[in-house]
Amino acid sequence: MKQLMTLSLVCVAFICAAQTTPARLPSSPIGVMVDSKDNLIVNCYNNRVLKISPDGKSSFISEDLQKGISRPPWPKGGAMTIDTADNLYFTDGSLIWKLSPANMITEYFGIPFSTKRVDGPGGVGSFRSIEYMKTCRDGSIVVVERDNTNTDNLGDYYVIRRISPDKILTTITDTRNNPLLKTRWISGIGVDSIGNIYLSDGAGRCVKKLSKDGSITTLAGLCNKREFSPLYIQGDIAKAELMSPEDIVINKKGDLIFADLRLNRIIKIADKKVTTIAGNSVIQPNNVNMGGRSKEGYKDGKALTALFGFPPKVAIAIDSKGTIYILDGGNNCIRKLSVDEMVSTVAKG
Repeated sequence: MKQLMTLSLVCVAFICAAQTTPARLPSSPIGVMVDSKDNLIVNCYNNRVLKISPDGKSSFISEDLQKGISRPPWPKGGAMTIDTADNLYFTDGSLIWKLSPANMITEYFGIPFSTKRVDGPGGVGSFRSIEYMKTCRDGSIVVVERDNTNTDNLGDYYVIRRISPDKILTTITDTRNNPLLKTRWISGIGVDSIGNIYLSDGAGRCVKKLSKDGSITTLAGLCNKREFSPLYIQGDIAKAELMSPEDIVINKKGDLIFADLRLNRIIKIADKKVTTIAGNSVIQPNNVNMGGRSKEGYKDGKALTALFGFPPKVAIAIDSKGTIYILDGGNNCIRKLSVDEMVSTVAKG
């Protein structure tokens, strides 16, 4: 009987170990998404796209997005997003491709080798330099482009655009001519269930909401208060300060959750308060780094004791249960923040 119990415990330990063994990434991750079945989709360098099921099993959606394409333009897995029907959209900056669940790749929108930004239907509408894409529940795609032409000698600015479900491209606004959105750097975006757009202002160190009716509100952060020597202050949004907000998701309750690159934290804006929900690295004094920085690390476990190493890359995604997946670029892995406030590693390079 004793031997049987010992054997049972060994088997249980083995099963638990197998379940918690991180999947292997084929190359460094550059993006994360979640599909309609809560599979984790990881966009990796060298045009590889990996799927990891909720039980940890991994398989390739594509080992090479360019395979079988005989001439340019060749698909490139840069910015990527997914719709409710599990179609993947990815871009090289000027052209958007679509990868269906049946693994069929087609050109979705844009004009190959375009250097102009033009509104209009497919075959007319074009992009210059897409940096971010997010799909909306209605099938539209929000696109943020960076205009680096500097024709007016005022530097770069960003243009927010939308592709409608019937494939009409329109410009919503930009950060040059809209004073409420004025910034030198959009560092991340998100969209909610009804199509409102959320923008991380990396230069102003704040997060803004662009509603479908065109109104703009600051959700958290004291925009442009500190160009250098930023502080992180939690609590009431009227006083809270952010350091380097980036990628954004919105949960079913409407809470806004974002990754702060330089703080190595996951932060939530809800009930008019800013709170850390994961990450606890030591924030360095401003005389060490005027741009603001916390010490990078790597530690799984309870969310408020976990350590991350976000620079040089961070991105997040959320599934139907509220689980948050985190691309931890400095540690070359994908982490998971569960609803019971535990951090674990689900995939490593």
